[in-house]
Amino acid sequence: MTADRPFSTEEYRGRLRRTQAALAAAGLDACVAIAPDHLYYLAGYDAHTQFSLQALIFGREGNAIFVYRDVDRENAEDGSWIADQRVYHHGRDDPVALIADAVAEFAGTNGGVGVGWNTYALPGAAALRLAQALAPRRLADAGAVIEAVRLVKSAQELAYIREAAQCAEAGLARLRRAARPGMTEIELAGEIETALRASGSEYPAMPTWLATGTRTRGSHRTPTARKLAPGEPIKTEFAGVRRRYHAVTMQTLWMGEPGAEERRAYNVTLASLRAGCREVKVGARAAKAEEAAFAVLGAAGFDAAALARFGYGVSAAFPPTWLDGLDITGGSGATFPANCSMVLHTSALKGAHSYLLGGAYVLTESGLECLSGGDLELQVL
Repeated sequence: MTADRPFSTEEYRGRLRRTQAALAAAGLDACVAIAPDHLYYLAGYDAHTQFSLQALIFGREGNAIFVYRDVDRENAEDGSWIADQRVYHHGRDDPVALIADAVAEFAGTNGGVGVGWNTYALPGAAALRLAQALAPRRLADAGAVIEAVRLVKSAQELAYIREAAQCAEAGLARLRRAARPGMTEIELAGEIETALRASGSEYPAMPTWLATGTRTRGSHRTPTARKLAPGEPIKTEFAGVRRRYHAVTMQTLWMGEPGAEERRAYNVTLASLRAGCREVKVGARAAKAEEAAFAVLGAAGFDAAALARFGYGVSAAFPPTWLDGLDITGGSGATFPANCSMVLHTSALKGAHSYLLGGAYVLTESGLECLSGGDLELQVL
């Protein structure tokens, strides 16, 4: 066992047992987990290797089988607690056949099999081959089964999220100190990323987004060579990462004093975020939070749904996304459990600019707590 493993073997075993119980409750005999965040959560495998087919296979009880490419053996032996590891050599062995053989050990030839289909780590061609290899068994999507289990965080997971939030706050502090007219968006993003790394942050599942001036009207915009100018907004979104757990922060700041209309728009966005946050409570409907936030925007004449949902869950994550299975939207049927982590934000479009405010939050029995970013008054640089 590596001394640097982020969780105890007993915590991993507990995760597997809870997922196995959920698998049985869903009427399934075996599960094929493929998403890298699921492999990390259940098997302890921490490596950016999802471009090669890899999977954790387990049944309703007992131990699991980990299938992966042989060149990644050291990664698996270093971090994973799974004893039964089966490797393949690219171009010679068939990973789909290895996975199908492992499934047969748990589900026989006619059992029900849940597969984590909804992942970027399973290309369409591989998914078709896997479905054919598992026939004639009954196949179902297991992604929601695993996501429901990992939604509730342990004390150690929450501790890592808090560490990640400290990294995110370091990035935000560097932005405030470093931003100056004439520097490019790329240079400012570099300052943020340098501060993140210096504070101990790992690589994020999504890039640093940063836009200035009228570029703020768009969403998910990566930095360019555009130069910062006085009287313009800076909109950014990035994450601190510790042990793969993300704390996402997002803010809109101003280079010099904004106009009265811009300040009003910011304050409406801020009021929207605060209204939504007041509805985030243990056992409450997720939809109610977005309804409250968007009501504030609508009453002020904003198109409430122009740019963003109100929030989403965030857990341990790998590229290309840090989102997990918690959807905080008006159409969501989810309720908030205790000890979950999330991003809460509002994004409002008004005139030449859009305004993005939000950050990393955890919800415990004690209530909602903002860890990074959040409902900050307008910051003028």
